[in-house]
Amino acid sequence: MPGGEAEVLAVIPARMGSRRVPRKNIRLLAGKPLICWTFECAKKAESLDRIVVSTDDPEVKSLAERFKIEVPYFPRRRELCEDVDTTLVIADIVRFLEEKEGYKPSHIVTLQPTSPFRLPSDVDACVDLALTTKAEAVLTVRKITERPEWMLIYDVNKRFVSSYFNVDLAGNVLVSQNLPQLYLPSGAVYVNTYNLIMKGRMFSKRMAAVEIPLERSIDIEEEVDFILAEALLKRYGGEWGLSAGG
Repeated sequence: MPGGEAEVLAVIPARMGSRRVPRKNIRLLAGKPLICWTFECAKKAESLDRIVVSTDDPEVKSLAERFKIEVPYFPRRRELCEDVDTTLVIADIVRFLEEKEGYKPSHIVTLQPTSPFRLPSDVDACVDLALTTKAEAVLTVRKITERPEWMLIYDVNKRFVSSYFNVDLAGNVLVSQNLPQLYLPSGAVYVNTYNLIMKGRMFSKRMAAVEIPLERSIDIEEEVDFILAEALLKRYGGEWGLSAGG
């Protein structure tokens, strides 16, 4: 980072194991391995100085190399291939690059393979916001469609439910238009400062956000998400500038 300039590293975490959808990252979505949607996006984003992949999957490694994306070490450490906080995976590869090469980015962008409809402009908007606002964290968000005020605890044995937040479910609280608009992280883009990542965090008190429309905020976690993603791609793919694979 000569002269204090920003150096932006993108990390694509892609482990082999997936409990709900086996080998999810290489599963075909519209004829293209799921992770390749993220590879293509990362390569087109103008704000990224370097792109790396953290994986234990030889097929993901091979696909990354086809896109000329670095895999600094292989495989990822076994303990980081379990169900762990993604921040640990990101910090691990950042630490490796610093110790091995003396490479220390000012900002780290996490691009999860489960967000195939993220656009290069989303990445660039998040990085720009991080640099201009000096926020420690910038993330993509989407508007919620389910109200947390209505969430229930379900007693499977007794078949009774109760309010999770101890809300009196009556009157104005049942009219969504009377409630404040809330947002959820979409999972598409996270931009963090080096210092925040090395503290083991991706969220902080000083955060900013870029909103992504609901139809592009799909996060592939279940089998049904692939079906929904295929349908969305057929309807909006041309509009988004996204093309299916062959």
